[in-house]
Amino acid sequence: MKKFIRDNPTIAFGLGLPLLLVAVFLAISGIPVLLVAPPQYEVLYATHYNFYNNAHNAIQIAVVGDRVQVSYVGNTQPYQTPRLWRFDPKTGAVKEIALPLPAGLAPNSGRPVEAEKTPSVTPIDVPDLAELKVDSSSLAPDGYTFRSGADSYRGNVFDGLFFGSSRYRVQAELVKDGRSIRLPNTDGAHYGNAVRFVGWVLP
Repeated sequence: MKKFIRDNPTIAFGLGLPLLLVAVFLAISGIPVLLVAPPQYEVLYATHYNFYNNAHNAIQIAVVGDRVQVSYVGNTQPYQTPRLWRFDPKTGAVKEIALPLPAGLAPNSGRPVEAEKTPSVTPIDVPDLAELKVDSSSLAPDGYTFRSGADSYRGNVFDGLFFGSSRYRVQAELVKDGRSIRLPNTDGAHYGNAVRFVGWVLP
């Protein structure tokens, strides 16, 4: 091997440089994990929260004060419903919080209908949210932020060379000073409003 390298320095350099670049990028990407403390607060977020949830006949999720309030706007069944998740970054566990629809909703014909001038709003009781105190600030008390949609694209030369562009592999994450924690069940969300941050769960 030494003789081959000595006799063929150009070939050896060409083979060794990509391996060296891989090692350097891996070392650099691992620095934030060692220097930045892991997140300490659980986070609530909703998936499948697309444009249907900004109109009538949709579940609405909002934080009022320090409580999560869920309501239904309209009187017919929705095209689709969001899914609400509670993620614990300390353990990596994620739990889905069921969002029941109000009783008595009329069937959805699938055809566009004229919106109600004053749509009905029905509060939804969600037991798993009743005792939670939530901070809806964009910055968690421990300094982490929630990032999703197009903002979560962090393409670099390393990704482009070895894995292809990650522009369309969007996944929501918690980020702080270069460290990122990917959130379960958010991959494949290509639109910025498909994953919606709700808030940080306070002790």
